[in-house]
Amino acid sequence: MAGKYPDVFSGAITINACIQFESPDLAAIVLDAKTPPFLPGVANDIKDPNSKELAYTEAPLPAFKESYALTNVTRDLLPRIKCPTLIMHSREDHVVNPSNLRAIAGLVGANRVDTLWLEDSYHVATIDNDKDFICEQACRFIRSIADR
Repeated sequence: MAGKYPDVFSGAITINACIQFESPDLAAIVLDAKTPPFLPGVANDIKDPNSKELAYTEAPLPAFKESYALTNVTRDLLPRIKCPTLIMHSREDHVVNPSNLRAIAGLVGANRVDTLWLEDSYHVATIDNDKDFICEQACRFIRSIADR
């Protein structure tokens, strides 16, 4: 949204965002005419054994196709982002390749792009071990841009 409406946003924060899947196997499945209408859902990539994500056990094939389209559109809009941006990504993420952090940072058009590695969470970091760290860093970032 910050790329679509660059004049509206004062700041942007991403957490384990995806602009490239880097999964030839998934691409082949999504494009195969013989793929069933539903695929196994992606859920519970969480390091904390006491935390559980509410998620579907299956996802419709069109949702996977839409995800590919959205990642491409998002990647193309990143250079239009002009607001300060904080990019956080789990160093160990089994859903979205951590290389997305550097890919996003390299394409965002803002003068200020901060990056942070999440060291103790998997993909669903906002309910994982780094949740408090994410809150602290997001608040610190927001305060830093609110004072401008």
